[in-house]
Amino acid sequence: MTVWTGDVVGGGTDSNIFMTLYGINGSTEEVQLDKKKARFEREQNDTFLMEILDIAPFTKMRIRIDGLGCRPEWFLDRILLKNMNTGDLTMFYYGDWLSQRKSKKTLVCEMCAVIDGEEMMEWTSYTVTVKTSDILGAGTDANVFIIIFGENGDSGTLALKQSANWNKFERNNTDTFNFSDMLSLGHLCKLRVWHDNKGIFPGWHLSYIDVKDNSRDETFRFRCDCWLSKSEGDRQTVRDFACADNEIRDELEETTYEIVIETGNGGETRENVWLILEGRKNRSKEFLVENASRQRRAFRKGTTDTFEFDSIYLGDITSLCVGHLAREDRFIPKRELVWHVKTITITEMEYGNVYFFNCDCLIPLKRKRKYFKVFEVTKTTESFASKIQSLVPVKYEVIVTTGYEPGAGTDANVFVTIFGANGDTGKRELKQKMRNLFERGSTDRFFLETLELGELRKVRLEHDSSGYCSGWLVEKVEVTNTSTGVATIFNCGRWLDKKRGDGLTWRDLFPSA
Repeated sequence: MTVWTGDVVGGGTDSNIFMTLYGINGSTEEVQLDKKKARFEREQNDTFLMEILDIAPFTKMRIRIDGLGCRPEWFLDRILLKNMNTGDLTMFYYGDWLSQRKSKKTLVCEMCAVIDGEEMMEWTSYTVTVKTSDILGAGTDANVFIIIFGENGDSGTLALKQSANWNKFERNNTDTFNFSDMLSLGHLCKLRVWHDNKGIFPGWHLSYIDVKDNSRDETFRFRCDCWLSKSEGDRQTVRDFACADNEIRDELEETTYEIVIETGNGGETRENVWLILEGRKNRSKEFLVENASRQRRAFRKGTTDTFEFDSIYLGDITSLCVGHLAREDRFIPKRELVWHVKTITITEMEYGNVYFFNCDCLIPLKRKRKYFKVFEVTKTTESFASKIQSLVPVKYEVIVTTGYEPGAGTDANVFVTIFGANGDTGKRELKQKMRNLFERGSTDRFFLETLELGELRKVRLEHDSSGYCSGWLVEKVEVTNTSTGVATIFNCGRWLDKKRGDGLTWRDLFPSA
């Protein structure tokens, strides 16, 4: 990884720099770039060796600085990534300030990946419409933030600052916010909303949030109808919502399917092939592939052919019928009496769900449609957006056990992030009114609501080092999905203390065997 700092006065920085990388196959966690040996100085390029998960090809990069140090601003020119195994190059161009005072007045930027001169993502703008509920005390004076999640990653934190209404988020009011020059997230699936609990009346009852992708002219609704409040409801100020469009999807009238057919070496055909797709909601009409002898011919031995098919929405595809149909008034050579279909792959283009059929079958040639073969789906790959949209809110019980050694307890503010197969909770504070938490030998219980996380993979526990005695010895963390009763234990047995052990005040904990 090579980072170029721009040749402008004051372009170098003393701030800490953080990077998140996104690719077709996922994203990395935010990592801090090592700033030693006078890196990130004016008109300088700095090279790092980094080991990350294989998520290539890359789509975008997010860079964040913390705005600290004697020189809190930075002029970032560009960044180059080189895969040391394959030699593949990916460029990210910015050419502007990361600063609270200059240019865009932001400490965070997103850069589109450029591979062989081609941008890997499209640009768009989003309009966010927020509806506050019409109940007593629904409005809030707090500062509100959101993160939008889609098939192409997430938006990062967006502050809802400038609305047409001078007094935002009042009872029964609708506030609109515009975010321009953003990388498109594709089909939206989830939204995280929270506030900082500041102001005279911080409690907030949110009705819904609409997010419109202006380039696609699509609007996605996220229904809330609950409190974000420390004193109302379940006293949570952070919420995750799946897109309500999963209800609309059930009523989807028409969509496009991509059909990829692999012909095996056991027999090719010059004849026509027809298919009918069977879904949980509907059955498709017949899709006829008329083979051609003079034009580009399909279904040759060892080849793959791709077609698109418009149909009513079928729901999850369960099976398909395949027929091998002779054309009229044509002599059929003996070698073409059977066609070897090896695999068929069907992709629902609207949501990206993929259905695999491992056929490996010889289909005889017939002159009537009543002869066909039926294949059951072998494997289904559900897209991230489709999976998230189908999730429901779940409450998780978090039990934190503090160690027994002298000084094991902490007075600091404690935060947890739970990671699962379906995403994470975001950073949540573990706090209760009128209780002295995390004392030596104590066990403290908390409840967090979020969209169902799936199999739990990691817990990140951290504190802010505040208070008279901030050092903390954590014995273990236990997380239970209250809807299923499944508990996962994360052993720790280490200090989170700047003055003990390795000096870290955070730990990544993994499930115990």
